[in-house]
Amino acid sequence: MQVKAENGVVLLGSTGESLSLTDSEKRTLVEFVCKLKLNTKIIIGVPGVNLYQTLEWLDFCKGMPIHGYLMTTPIYAKPGIMGQTLWFEKLLEKAHVPVMFYNIPSRAGINLHAETVRNLSSHEKFWAIKDSSGTVDTLAQYKKVAPNIEVFCGDDNMISDMAAYGAAGLVSVASNVWPYVAHEYVKKCLNGRNPQADIWQQACEALFTASNPIPTKALLHDIGLIEHQTVRLPLSTEDLPSVEKLRQVNKMILGWKECIRSAEWFKKQ
Repeated sequence: MQVKAENGVVLLGSTGESLSLTDSEKRTLVEFVCKLKLNTKIIIGVPGVNLYQTLEWLDFCKGMPIHGYLMTTPIYAKPGIMGQTLWFEKLLEKAHVPVMFYNIPSRAGINLHAETVRNLSSHEKFWAIKDSSGTVDTLAQYKKVAPNIEVFCGDDNMISDMAAYGAAGLVSVASNVWPYVAHEYVKKCLNGRNPQADIWQQACEALFTASNPIPTKALLHDIGLIEHQTVRLPLSTEDLPSVEKLRQVNKMILGWKECIRSAEWFKKQ
């Protein structure tokens, strides 16, 4: 689905419940996907707060045919500017492919500091930032201190606003369910347009009626794309009130998808 939609693939992110997987499970997953030889970019998530375990993970990934890393701001510890700078320096030294930093204060407990970004902006492996701060202000700060670093929107509902401030693209949750529509919508936003923004916003809202990936997996199961909707503790499917809203927005998105494809068909005639 993602290859056909011309999207990249992120393994071991929040939607993939990476923190709930054992090290062995993570290695098996990466090996399996790499053996598929997908015709798309593969980025590997690098969460964590233990330096030596994280460096060991990067050592393992060195042997894999991947294209980048998504490195989360260290969780729970809430490091300051120098703590973040020294942490990422160690990881960048070990990385063999380009690195995208991940700013997600709602999960990490602290922002990726703009000064950290400035300190590391000249490193050859530091390529981009995924910003899930929920505000365009943070994106603007990053662009100001490090204009050479690409900033990607990390919140589906913010792509229109962030595109207007120079976001390079979207690292998406919604694309797990609607890869083609997500790709087309982001492309329009990056070109200064946001058709059907109301439908997109409703869809994004429905996907976050419980902690990610509970609603996403529930909908993927409901439409028959995955066998079950199970999540691992401490997440629980019982925190999702109902799948009805998800079904409604899925129907809207599918209608939108047909409109997009019809428009493309007419252009080719």
